[in-house]
Amino acid sequence: MNRFGTLAPPSSATNSNKVTRDAFLYLDGKTSDFAQCGSCWLFDKERERCGVLGPSFEVYDEDSCGYWGPGPTFSGEPRQRFTPRQVGFVRRAVRCENCRYFDSGECGLFRELNETLPDKFSLDVDVEARGCCNAQTPR
Repeated sequence: MNRFGTLAPPSSATNSNKVTRDAFLYLDGKTSDFAQCGSCWLFDKERERCGVLGPSFEVYDEDSCGYWGPGPTFSGEPRQRFTPRQVGFVRRAVRCENCRYFDSGECGLFRELNETLPDKFSLDVDVEARGCCNAQTPR
């Protein structure tokens, strides 16, 4: 079980010869603000700043990045520890329901990789509409 409460065994535990979904940092989600800055433990709502992107970089509820984690509002002083590029910062809702590859509870990208390169990939194609991964591509 990972820190978000979902089962995510490492690739080596499921099939050491193939890339599995954990390589894409897939997370199951249930809420409309899942994986968005507004629900992240690093987000300072009052100042619209991120705890690791610094005091001069404005952040909004619907933005997202690879450092997202659930939790209460950030209460410290924002410090620039990373650049937006380093954390994969984007100004969009990154959930599967907003991804060009999402199709009725399945990830078309994962399916395509499995079919095109079966010797390389073994990806679970079943995804939550409000889940997300770092391959999310806007519609």
